[in-house]
Amino acid sequence: MERLTQKDRVCAIAAAAAHDLNDELTIILNGANQALECLEPGHPARYLVREARWAAERCVWKTSGLLNYGVKHGLRPVPIAMERLILEAD
Repeated sequence: MERLTQKDRVCAIAAAAAHDLNDELTIILNGANQALECLEPGHPARYLVREARWAAERCVWKTSGLLNYGVKHGLRPVPIAMERLILEAD
């Protein structure tokens, strides 16, 4: 089994974290959009739902930065089991 470099591990962890976060953020954004469709204009909860949606959108932008980290450093993300990354770090 080929041993990953430190940069490869960082890239793989960043990509895995970004993908996992984007999955969760998609659920949050979809829920916020549906809530806004259901709430009548002027409902006091609309402000809170919009704030939550804006926060989730900012997080999506930040996770894009994690994915781009590897690209900027000339690395290519590769599928790898998180357990392998942890074992090799020890």
